[in-house]
Amino acid sequence: MPFSDTDSVQIDEMLDAARRLTGYVAEASADGFEKNELVYDAVCMNLLRIGEGARLLSDMAKAELPDIPWPDIISLRHRIAHGYSHLRATIIWETATRNVPPFAQALAALRTRLD
Repeated sequence: MPFSDTDSVQIDEMLDAARRLTGYVAEASADGFEKNELVYDAVCMNLLRIGEGARLLSDMAKAELPDIPWPDIISLRHRIAHGYSHLRATIIWETATRNVPPFAQALAALRTRLD
């Protein structure tokens, strides 16, 4: 199935953000996550990047991964961008450690189908 060049760029952007984020949380612990401001900020920034990529991804590309909660990903992006001081670190940690890895796997499989 042909995707637009924009879709390829957004998928690559989201994969890069997921890769970086995964590396950051691998070096952290749930207990110290919020206290380590550098890691916390880096994880939030990369969740924001993923959400922005999801927002810009075409509906056709999103339809290829119907089990991905695209509206939730985009909503989290908005919460990070517009309500940063009100975020709950436990939710950010859970999203980063439990939701992002399978999301990245699904996205990588989609990316291989683009070529």
